[in-house]
Amino acid sequence: MQAYQNMLREKILENKQEILDVIQKGIAIPSVKAEGTQDAPYGVHMQEMLTFALNLGEAWGLKTKNVGNRAGWVEIGEGDSMVAILGHLDVVPEGEGWQYPPFGGEIHDGKMYGRGVLDDKGPTLGAMYALKLMKDMQIPLDKRIRVIFGMDEECGASCIAHYIESGEEIPQAGFTPDAEYPLIFFEKGIMNFKVGKKHPAKGSISVEKMEAGIARNVVPPKCTLVADKSLKIESDDKISVCENDKTVQIEAFGRDAHASRPFMGENAILNLVHKIKDIPFGGDFQNLIDFIYHHIDQEGNGKKLDIDYHDEETGDTTMNLGMLQYHKDMLTFDLDIRYPKNGDAEMIAKKVKQAVEAYGMEILETAKTDMLYVPQDTPLVQKLMKVYQDVTGDCQKPLAIGGGTYAKMFPNMVAFGPVFPNTPETIHQPNENADVDDLLQSIVISALGILSLAEA
Repeated sequence: MQAYQNMLREKILENKQEILDVIQKGIAIPSVKAEGTQDAPYGVHMQEMLTFALNLGEAWGLKTKNVGNRAGWVEIGEGDSMVAILGHLDVVPEGEGWQYPPFGGEIHDGKMYGRGVLDDKGPTLGAMYALKLMKDMQIPLDKRIRVIFGMDEECGASCIAHYIESGEEIPQAGFTPDAEYPLIFFEKGIMNFKVGKKHPAKGSISVEKMEAGIARNVVPPKCTLVADKSLKIESDDKISVCENDKTVQIEAFGRDAHASRPFMGENAILNLVHKIKDIPFGGDFQNLIDFIYHHIDQEGNGKKLDIDYHDEETGDTTMNLGMLQYHKDMLTFDLDIRYPKNGDAEMIAKKVKQAVEAYGMEILETAKTDMLYVPQDTPLVQKLMKVYQDVTGDCQKPLAIGGGTYAKMFPNMVAFGPVFPNTPETIHQPNENADVDDLLQSIVISALGILSLAEA
């Protein structure tokens, strides 16, 4: 095994320029989801990207398959069992603020810039090229190796749902290069609740609207309240007040952060609620303010709802109040709750229901994503960690996170790379980029990792 790994590593580094050329050509295709057709369900550019990847596989002599124009795969080897690398070739919109063309794949100062260079075109196309090299080198395998590429990861992963529904083979084991190193063995369970009430009862102080939020999984950095001018509030470093003839507009400010780490941000809704908590609004707006004040705090640990689970191995509960809308016809807000291995989803749902109903509101919608847990002593984790440690010399332990990755699409799969520890975060941001040497290193690690799982 070690001899094959050493030879494969050398081959990848020898073919550095060709690998980079392939990735640059992939980045040049703006594979952002758009309005679809029967033959191109995710849009013409997405179809172009899928065709590009499948044509590469065919040109390299790999087995290939188009799965309903929603996903595809390339494969090498023979045998009853299959292990896989799961990547995706769709990207988020480029956005503004780029120093270099977002679909250029240009290299400047040792870094390749482009939407998807890390998430996930670079790692996925690199893994495909590694399969080409394994085939050319005629490395004997006990299992087939497949690189599966979805085309809708950024908008809900309907691509891999279609793969499964179509009866495609489920990998025996594998990983996705859709997160960070050294390896993610646990992803918290996630529960989302939309809470509210139609036609909320008016109170003694007229409230025209209150609104906040970018998304339910983001700590809101701003909250706006428009109410009758009789409402008297003083400005401070977190609160701005602006009066006109009939109303007063109050804006509260905070700091955004991901819902998996609400303690890294500052919730503007809570800043506003703490400012107005003693004002007798009356009606259902009063119920809304009272609920938030008594059951949600800036620490975001769920303690005020008695759902603050703690697990030594997999961390703590987090809770984020992400979106809020109040006007004369509707009151709604969203809770994003993430819990560790010992968390009880049924109890969380029960506690939330009891609390909101006590304030005259109800749960309007719920959504649940199960936790992912692959014990650290399993062969999957042990083999991949050994490869990572052998290549990098880094002995950090596997990670438990609050976010979700593509690994949840299949059993016995973990997230493994491509971002190295202490690397600046550029995924989904302007100027997404990868250090070229780090990118090649991640492709080496992926190739050696899947080779280890295939038991060459």
